[in-house]
Amino acid sequence: MTPILFAEDRSLAVPPGRRVVTGYVHVDQIVLGCRARMAIGDVDRAYQRRLQLGDHQPWPCPRGEWVGERFQVIDGRHDCVAALMLGLEHILVAWPEPATTTASLPAPEAA
Repeated sequence: MTPILFAEDRSLAVPPGRRVVTGYVHVDQIVLGCRARMAIGDVDRAYQRRLQLGDHQPWPCPRGEWVGERFQVIDGRHDCVAALMLGLEHILVAWPEPATTTASLPAPEAA
């Protein structure tokens, strides 16, 4: 299986045949994939960004994968912690769907 790569600037490199899905996940279902220390300034920036958005969600949103019934955050843990600090119950996240064959993908429309 070809993995989805995360670039340094938080952009995605999606291989052919893969689709990225977004959806709201309840905070009780979210776990952090990386438990390393977080810089206070990084969490503060994410908090201020979410505070300015009000009830809207940021883009790009945190990304990860489903591990059983839990959503494991791979990129965007600062945003998740900031959402918890603000008392949000649901967070917009993105994850790759399982690989499909390129034959099943819709053909691009001609310009």
